[in-house]
This record gives sequence, C-alpha cells and structure tokens, in this order.
Amino acid sequence: MPTRRRIAALCTALLTLAGCGNPQGGHQNASRGAGTSDHRTAAAWRYDYTGKNTNAAFADIAAASADDAWAIGKSPVTGWVDIHETLLFHYDGKTWRPYGLPPPLRHLDDLSSVRLDAAGPRDVWLFAGVTTNPGSGRTPLAAHWDGTAWQAVDLPRGFPEVVRDVAVFGPGDVWAVDGSDTAWHWDGRHWQLFRLPGTAQALGGASGRDLWAVGFSLTREQVARPAAMHWDGRTWTKAATPSIPPGSKDDPHDGELTRVVALSAHDVRAFGTVSSEGGDSDAYSAGLALRWDGTRWSEDDGAPWVTGDAGNAIMLTPKRYMTLSGEEERITQPPCLAGRPGRLGEGGCRQKLQLQDYAAVPGTRQVWGVGSVRGGAFPSRPVIVRFTTAP
Repeated sequence: MPTRRRIAALCTALLTLAGCGNPQGGHQNASRGAGTSDHRTAAAWRYDYTGKNTNAAFADIAAASADDAWAIGKSPVTGWVDIHETLLFHYDGKTWRPYGLPPPLRHLDDLSSVRLDAAGPRDVWLFAGVTTNPGSGRTPLAAHWDGTAWQAVDLPRGFPEVVRDVAVFGPGDVWAVDGSDTAWHWDGRHWQLFRLPGTAQALGGASGRDLWAVGFSLTREQVARPAAMHWDGRTWTKAATPSIPPGSKDDPHDGELTRVVALSAHDVRAFGTVSSEGGDSDAYSAGLALRWDGTRWSEDDGAPWVTGDAGNAIMLTPKRYMTLSGEEERITQPPCLAGRPGRLGEGGCRQKLQLQDYAAVPGTRQVWGVGSVRGGAFPSRPVIVRFTTAP
C-alpha cells in the first residue's frame, strides 16, 4: 500500500557505524531523547509460516487486506547455483500457501531487485530484474494480480533494470523509481517517464495526487543534500528541507533520505542518514528524521537508524520498534526452530531472525515481517512472522 512503505533493510554498513562520533551542530543519536517503555510487557514475534526448505528466504511482502497478502522470496540463497526458484506465497486469512507465477518470473536470482506493492485484493504489482546472460545485466520484468491470475506486464524500452520503490494507488495509477532522477508512471495503458528535480530513493503518498519521492540532490561541489519532491497530480516540485551540518571543507557531510511514510496529507515522515567518509578515525554516520506538517519540512526527533516501517510502527531492528510518538518498544524473538523442518524447538539455541521487509496488517495493530531464520541445523529457513504493537 502507498502509506506502508517497504522495509528493505538499510545497508548493514550503516548499522556498524552507529557508534561513530556526532557532527558539530547536532544530529545526536535521537533514541537517547526518545522515550522508552521497557516497563511494559514486550511485544512478541510469532510464526505465521515456517518453510521446510533450509536454504531459502523471503524478501518482500505486500498486504492488500488483513486476510489477503503476498510474500516473495527465492531458493537457494547460499551456494553457487545457476537456477534459482522464486517463492511466491499467498495468505487467505488462514494459511500461507505457495502460488504460481508467469514463466519469466519463476527463477528470480536477485532478491534485492524484487518489489511488491498492493492497492487492494485485485490490484497487486510485482517488479523484478532477472539476469538472462552473465555479464549482460538484468532484464526488467513486471507482473500484475487482478484478483484472478498473475499476468506479465510489458515494459517499455529504457525501463529500469532494478526498481528501488513502488507506490500503487490503483490499476491505473502506479509509480516506480530506480534511484535516479527519473520516475515512471503507469496510467492503466501506458508507461510515462518523468524527470525529477533530484534523485529518488523511496516513494510514499496519501493519494495519487499527493505523492512524495525522497532522496538527495547534488550541490555544485558534488555534495549530497537531502531532497523531498512532491507530485500534485500534474507536476513534480522540490520542497525545501532543513539544512544539515556541513562538516569540514575537506570532508563535507553528505545527506540523503532513504524512506518516506505518508500517514496523511499533513503528516509525512522521512528518514535517512548524514555521513562523511573521513579517515579511519573520523568517519561519521548518523540517522536523519524529517517531518512534513502540510506546510513545511522540519527536523524531527525520530528514529536514528530505521530498517523499515509498517503503518504506525517505525522498525529500528527486528527486536525494537518506535511508535509515532517517539517511544521505543521491545519485541521478543520467536521460539527457536528445531533442526527438523516443521517443528518448533525450545530456547537456548543460536539462531538469528533476519527480516527484510515489514507490512502493517490492515485494520489491526499487527505487523508482518518476512525473511529467514539462520543458524542451528540450517543456513537459511524462510519465515513469515507477526507481532502486535502497543495500544
């Protein structure tokens, strides 16, 4: 859905930099100022689905309703293989079941290029890039679910090999960006290319006439600055954003926005990073949070490191999330999986829940997560989990 944006996790490198020094003039670790609620009973992940395959993982999820959702992944995820199998699963309100795809999409080899989004039970889109010949790049592919079947969708020449983000508002209103200064729009019959006043990394909007694309723009000195661009149904315009600490002349700070969540026309949250390369001891990276109030963007006391969002939950890690009021909440991990597929084990094992995407369960306080469990008797077991947010 357009207001739930994807939770493809931020680069692992960003997380490893979380302990780096802060720049002059602010951008301290925002979680220190945010309220925490460890006195509450923590939310808990529970398994919705655990796959029997021990070398597979889910990468993306789209929720059309509380009893209609899709998740996609691939197998295998480790080892050198020539052919990968796409895992597409559908949730009917009771059970997650495997579902067939058009032939071109049955062997996706790069989960990072897969994007799912839904506007409703009869309007689900899938974008992916498939490597047809080694060294020749990827072939962009797309498919649409109309409530009855998945159908391949023709893409025009020049369509990006890898789609960074998608916003689906209806069968005739779909947007896609690829991390460049262009955006593609589907009107129900044709794809149209639009030039953007900046580089777009993510999309989020309250409607097809109120859409935000966030990313960065470059100064004359080739320094990146956070950028927020708005579509009003006719044109794309660049909105002013707060300035970030400039850093030093020799090592300026770059800033970019990598995620945007539109809760309403007057409440939009954007998240990203401020960083500089520096030397071995001077490298810097910190989280950046901005908020749109319907009139202007301002700096927000938001999450310092965001791995995803799902409705009213801003995901920090698979173990913690932040409410829209700024309180951090804990999420306990699910039980360890036994070595034999299909059985749950007791605690005390060395397994790690790795989640790649999240989605709000429409009409509830619940959140789905998709990814894998690694460690123990298997390298990667595909899982779909859910938890209930605090009231």
